[in-house]
Amino acid sequence: MRGVSSAFNQFIFEHNAEDKAQSDVANELGKMLKLRFRSNAPRRPPRVILLGPPGSGRQTQCTAIAQFFGLVEISMRQLLKQEIQNNPENGKIIAECTAKGEPVPDDIVNYLLESRLRQSDCRINGWVLEGFPESNAQINLLKAMRIKPSLVIVMEQTEDESVRRLGNKRIDPVTGTLYNLEVNPPSDETTSARLIDAPEDSYDLVKKRYNAW
Repeated sequence: MRGVSSAFNQFIFEHNAEDKAQSDVANELGKMLKLRFRSNAPRRPPRVILLGPPGSGRQTQCTAIAQFFGLVEISMRQLLKQEIQNNPENGKIIAECTAKGEPVPDDIVNYLLESRLRQSDCRINGWVLEGFPESNAQINLLKAMRIKPSLVIVMEQTEDESVRRLGNKRIDPVTGTLYNLEVNPPSDETTSARLIDAPEDSYDLVKKRYNAW
């Protein structure tokens, strides 16, 4: 995190998301971004980076910002899931790292992100990226691609908050929908009965991922 702060110091906006509803966080970030991008002068497409520890709501806010501003949503988690399906060799490595709570090797992560950022929709519309960069090699990739973000949003919360939030997270194995038993539980008993825990969100792995962050 220190390396990220050093590399993007002039772009960073820190936001404390602890004890706030996801909708409230989305509204606050939306207002801040509106102020940042309110000028009608010609400008390059926005490039927003969203960082934070496990369970801080990065992916939720990434989706909200992308929809609000018409940006391309890029989630490293989703890119890695697609790679598991498309490339069995890399998929095995990604699955093993996830099961152990360890970072996926930079060569895999960097290749996936660079390929995505070079696609035309990202270059034309701008993008919001969550979960990257998280290492020196990943920062160096952005530098090599001459990418200067419009804004870097860092969401902070305590280790105990990360453990609590992810301890309440559940997945619907049928639809893939994510729920939090505290703030947005399913509205029907049928869905509630089939919810499962995510193995990577166990107590020990969340603490390990938080310490890595």
